[in-house]
Amino acid sequence: DRQMNHAYLIEGTHGVGKTTLANAFIKTLLCQNPVSGPAGQQDCCNRCQSCRSFDHDNHPDVKRIKAAQDKNTISVKQIRDELVKDISIRPYGSLYKIYVIEEAERLTIEAQNAMLKTLEEPPAYGLIIMLAESAASFLPTILSRCVKISLQPLDIKMVKAELSRRGIEEGKAGIAAAFAQGSIGQALKLCEDEGFEEMRQALFQFLGQIPQLSQLEVLKGAQLWEQFKSEQEAIFSLLLIWYRDILVYQETHDPAQILCSDQLETIGKMASYYDNRKLI
Repeated sequence: DRQMNHAYLIEGTHGVGKTTLANAFIKTLLCQNPVSGPAGQQDCCNRCQSCRSFDHDNHPDVKRIKAAQDKNTISVKQIRDELVKDISIRPYGSLYKIYVIEEAERLTIEAQNAMLKTLEEPPAYGLIIMLAESAASFLPTILSRCVKISLQPLDIKMVKAELSRRGIEEGKAGIAAAFAQGSIGQALKLCEDEGFEEMRQALFQFLGQIPQLSQLEVLKGAQLWEQFKSEQEAIFSLLLIWYRDILVYQETHDPAQILCSDQLETIGKMASYYDNRKLI
């Protein structure tokens, strides 16, 4: 406890695990540190109840602050009402009263200034955790009063392994892992996105047929851009992954290095069709 700070800023790209880390930290504090209760079995029951309340997102000593549904920012009024005034009320049944500010980069300058005194002179039981994609939008006075924890994107292989552990088919897991740029949260969303999977299958089917198509038929493939015109950036990213896999297979002949593992047979054929110069 003596090594704990009263304010933390956890930064990292969307889906990289900021909320997961914050929740694990909070749950450890709440579930292992009940305020009162007789020793022994009753104490254990109190901790379990605290854990259950947190898991169901209704723990009385954990407050989550985020921008209102129709707002792009977290206002000074919101911070005054939900944090500055509220923190003066002691925790209900824990050693800590915890405030989690989600998407904290949305805090206005005025809202950040309103937090300063609370950050400078917090009650002993107060703990503030801010989650943000980047620390760049925060005032230096805010940053100087927080412990900053920066989460880095995970290796593609680690993301793919986690997706496979959750029962996601290997080919889909490989593409999602590459696409998500180290974010397990983003990768999971892609795996559940039926529209993305439809686009991926349609594009890869077309690309795999190119050796048998005439130039006119290849040009007709432009209809894919019309069909998925709202996903132009995603299409180009898939193209890069596809030709990356062909080039890697051409150089290594190692199936374990291929992201589109469900397209391995076709990729092997494409590696024979293209020469190295054309691929690059």
